[in-house]
Amino acid sequence: MYQPANKGKHVGECALAKKRLSRNVCVSALNPYFARTLRSFSPSFLPFFLLSLRFLPLPTLTFTMTFRDDHPHLSMIGDFVGHFGDKIGGKISNLFSGDDEKQEVVEKIVVHDKENPSCDPLIDDHEECEDAAIEAARQEYEHIKPSAQFKCGPVLRFQDIQVQQRRWIGSALIVTDKDDPRPPRMVIRDPTKSRVGFSLPQHLESWEGNHFYRYDIQLTLMAHREKRIEYWFETENGVKTKTPQKWNFHVPALDENHNWAFYSCNGFTSDVADPMGTHGGADPLWDDLLGAHDRLPFHTIVGGGDQIYNDDVLATPEMVEWLAMDEESRLSTSFNNEKKYAVERYYFDHYVEHFTTGTYSKALSLIPSVNTWDDHDIIDGYGSYPAKYQLSNVMQGIGAAAARFYLLFQQHSNAHITQRAGLLTAKSGKGWSTITHFGKRTLVVLPDTRSERSKETILSNDTYDLLEKEIRRQLLPTTKHLVIVLGTPLVYPALTLFEASLDKLGDKLSRGSVIGKIFGKCKAFENVLGQFGPELLDDLVDSWACTIHTEEKRRLVELLQTIATQHSVRVTFVGGDVHVGGAGRLFGTESKDRLTDPYDMVQIVSSAIVNGPPPGGVITALHATSKTYSLNEYTSEEMTEIFTKDVDGSPLDNKKLLNRRNWCSVREFHDKSQLKFTIRVENIDHVGTQKYPIFVEPLTVTPREP
Repeated sequence: MYQPANKGKHVGECALAKKRLSRNVCVSALNPYFARTLRSFSPSFLPFFLLSLRFLPLPTLTFTMTFRDDHPHLSMIGDFVGHFGDKIGGKISNLFSGDDEKQEVVEKIVVHDKENPSCDPLIDDHEECEDAAIEAARQEYEHIKPSAQFKCGPVLRFQDIQVQQRRWIGSALIVTDKDDPRPPRMVIRDPTKSRVGFSLPQHLESWEGNHFYRYDIQLTLMAHREKRIEYWFETENGVKTKTPQKWNFHVPALDENHNWAFYSCNGFTSDVADPMGTHGGADPLWDDLLGAHDRLPFHTIVGGGDQIYNDDVLATPEMVEWLAMDEESRLSTSFNNEKKYAVERYYFDHYVEHFTTGTYSKALSLIPSVNTWDDHDIIDGYGSYPAKYQLSNVMQGIGAAAARFYLLFQQHSNAHITQRAGLLTAKSGKGWSTITHFGKRTLVVLPDTRSERSKETILSNDTYDLLEKEIRRQLLPTTKHLVIVLGTPLVYPALTLFEASLDKLGDKLSRGSVIGKIFGKCKAFENVLGQFGPELLDDLVDSWACTIHTEEKRRLVELLQTIATQHSVRVTFVGGDVHVGGAGRLFGTESKDRLTDPYDMVQIVSSAIVNGPPPGGVITALHATSKTYSLNEYTSEEMTEIFTKDVDGSPLDNKKLLNRRNWCSVREFHDKSQLKFTIRVENIDHVGTQKYPIFVEPLTVTPREP
């Protein structure tokens, strides 16, 4: 929503779109008397009044109708819209379009005036600079901090790039405990345009006196020039200041490289006794990531799951009491208001603390995020417990509370506006998957592999159908890469093969702790299972590598093989969860040329950016079972040797997986249609990283008809 700082000479043009009119009509007027008069009209009379305006001599009056999807920064007359906006929209929608749901545009109204405040400079103004590649300015990160006037934020989110419209879509989130009617407007400066834009806060939800607000941001992209967008708030604690606290982010040039980063496992589990002493705390790799961002800015950062570790929700007194009950009581007890409040209080407080602490909080305000979630965003192992425990009242209540705050903090959404936030939900009504364009050449898919999960299933049939339909619909003629982000790696040593090597470890590590370390499990998972009784090995089914998920894994791969073949796109998997760095691949068993093999799909494994790695004995056992084996009659899979040397230069015997903390940078080379994934592994002294690159080439075959 926008009011320009300086009124310019523009022509307002607005389309009445039936699908959006009922909720998105915005009205603005320069004349206060006109505004009061307009509010006095009956909503049923308003459409006819609007049409009559074009015949009235009102030289100082501007009336504009527009839609948030097209001009997200346009402003409303607050009390007018509050009382009549929805009703007026519905009346006008019915008037112009009747009941035809498929009719998109029914009429255009053009209002000419010398001064039109409806024009949004961030979208409508032309860039006033040369469209050429220019190096972005550097910055001092010590000045970047969460806003002092809010409880949390700003937190940036990337939603999509609409390539044909040259439109970048994203948002910012703040949380405030102030009871002001509305937080201040956000000021947004595009350096290629002479005027700034404003975005009004949109209330998402409130919890115990804490209010969540979302600021929509839309920007135009240039062909060759990257933009450093600056933003701040119009007032601080209700007062305008000449030196406001400022933040910034970068948006890519449409025809140039889209650079991004990937991370996962952004917290310590309870079995890490001394995080600062043993790992230097949570900041070292985030410091490294921001250093890389300063040298060559990231346009997006992808959270692959476990952006926050919420396992200690089970340590609240109410949950400790629940776990101490006998089995029958645990399964039957209700998730009453006392438990609900305790769980929600934990999630809210922990998110606020996590999002406002350390270098991570700086990254959240500087690099727009696109996220999926995994079990630790809820509790350790959520979704993979036996059905009678997973479906118990308390476990379902925990999941619902975690989902509420995940949507708010990580997706800038609530359960009612997920579609507007670009989230996809299948007919099952569960899950929030994301498909987004990283420019012209890369389509990134983040399936929600946690919401529908059971011991036997990761994604429902409805979600597979939805993902296939949407991927095909959103692939562009220019798309060269299809990147699938999964919470856990698709290509990884199989658990069935690993069991045989456990005996070689002797008594050095317990059977349960070894397997837990492999799949990122911690004491919370073991605690719940220990209370419930099943053996850890039998119920540790989070991974695609577990036998019970073999058929579903095959289904996903074969679906993507078909899409790759028909659309000539290179598929790549990116996943975390397992607290090691590595790479693997799927490939056509009879293939002789990787460049022309649509079944050749690289798996990038990158975790953890914060959590501690598993011990060396686990890595040795995994390498002993890492072999080439068949997924189906025409596809094989294997792990890849990429670590010939350790970070200190010493040679490694185990070259496929490295048990050190890491994150992954992804650089696009548009001239070659190539992606360069670089696993950046932490140095021994916790200062800086060593780089291990993996290049992914485009698929060079002609698309085939379905």
